[in-house]
Amino acid sequence: MLTICTFNIQNDSKNYDISKRDQIISLLENKNIDIYNLQEVYSRLDKDLTKALKSLSYYICGTYRFLIPNRYNEKTPIITNKKIISNRTYHLPFLPSITKRIMTKVEIEDKGKIVSIYNTHLEYKYDSVKEKQLKKILKILKKDNNPIILTGDFNLKTNKEIFNNFVSELEKLGIQHIDVSDKTLKISKYHRAIDHIFISDDFKLISKKRITDINTSDHYPVLIKVDYK
Repeated sequence: MLTICTFNIQNDSKNYDISKRDQIISLLENKNIDIYNLQEVYSRLDKDLTKALKSLSYYICGTYRFLIPNRYNEKTPIITNKKIISNRTYHLPFLPSITKRIMTKVEIEDKGKIVSIYNTHLEYKYDSVKEKQLKKILKILKKDNNPIILTGDFNLKTNKEIFNNFVSELEKLGIQHIDVSDKTLKISKYHRAIDHIFISDDFKLISKKRITDINTSDHYPVLIKVDYK
């Protein structure tokens, strides 16, 4: 069985202290998470996470959006305790937005299977840019023959047409959306998620939930448990 979590940890770098790292690590340990996909990870937190994860035999994979450091230079890392076969970072279309967007991919070995894990954080403002980014993600996934897990902050609610078109295209690839049926952005007045998890038909869903008792972010983590069919 695999425990998978996606969590936008909120870029609050100006107010960062070590307790934020501790809460993120505590969730990992308390829920026995195998695949922990984060968004909005900035350099100060990244350094502290990397140090703490090493002592727990977890690996953090992924590169930054920009080569030159700045306050928007975030990672979308994949953290796992599984054997890593490969990892890479894809750059997604972003213009006319000024903020680059990326998707991290890690291949892990688990129970004799090679599994592809993807994690991303899409554009928040322009739907036209989100649509381009989703098309790029689909193009990448179509070339992948491994069991697939895709997570991230998509900045798209489940009633948006471009999101539902994306879900339909994924279903053609044998990849299903896990609907948590409630909001994942705390300040939203709508009970619809923007943080999502997708799994290929190689997996069966055991459980799903939002984690609502963590206060280190403006998002709720989404956690699922799956097993192989």
